Amino acid sequence: MEKIKNFRDKESSRIAGGLILVAVGTVLLLRNMDYDMPRWLFTWPMILILVGIYTGFKHNFRNNSWLIITAVGGFFLVNKFIPALGLESFFWPAVIIALGIVFIIRPTREWISQPTQLNKWESQPADALQDTINITTADSSNFLMIRSVFSGIKRNLISKNFLGGNISAVFGGVEIDLSQADFNGRAEIIFNVVFGGVELVIPPHWAVQNEIDGIFHGLDDKRSFNPSASINPNKVLVLKGSAIFGGIEIRSF
Repeated sequence: MEKIKNFRDKESSRIAGGLILVAVGTVLLLRNMDYDMPRWLFTWPMILILVGIYTGFKHNFRNNSWLIITAVGGFFLVNKFIPALGLESFFWPAVIIALGIVFIIRPTREWISQPTQLNKWESQPADALQDTINITTADSSNFLMIRSVFSGIKRNLISKNFLGGNISAVFGGVEIDLSQADFNGRAEIIFNVVFGGVELVIPPHWAVQNEIDGIFHGLDDKRSFNPSASINPNKVLVLKGSAIFGGIEIRSF
């Protein structure tokens, strides 16, 4: 079922990407044929809007990265053609307020989306459940929960049953050392990076699957690969989420 779902998501994103390219090509063709086309179709905010729409289709609109990218593009598009509104002075306050709201409401949703944790909670009485939630939210030994806002955080995890995590860096830096950690199968780390950076130290034999979307972002795998330690297909670290004006660097010792 998981393979079928992934195949459908890829097909949906492929079709959406194709339709967007056809639309862009059609608009450019009409403009070259001297048709009167709206000027806003040929501005850089439209690129952000199209990237946001494509990102939404790619992930079946399950995360907020497409909404953030589309909203930023729409904001600057309106500001560009209606300068009298003076929206520029409201951009950063609006971003900070939105980030604050996300930090308030997002953790509950993320923990609900972790099936491994849910199965463990459902088998416990109410009092034990409350204790488990408190411990996990405070960053358990198996699951990373990092929030860096205008600060720097360093963390070393040595769990042999690593379940993944959630890392947010907003105008901050995060350094995570997983070189002594281990897991079997797949582990997911969800990133929310805005004008920040994350450095991830992992073993050289882990396979990395990059599914991070964003704008003006980058992911650099600087691991020193040892020919005798080939990639293990049974240990796949999946990187998800979004990065806006941010970067993620992967290293190994």
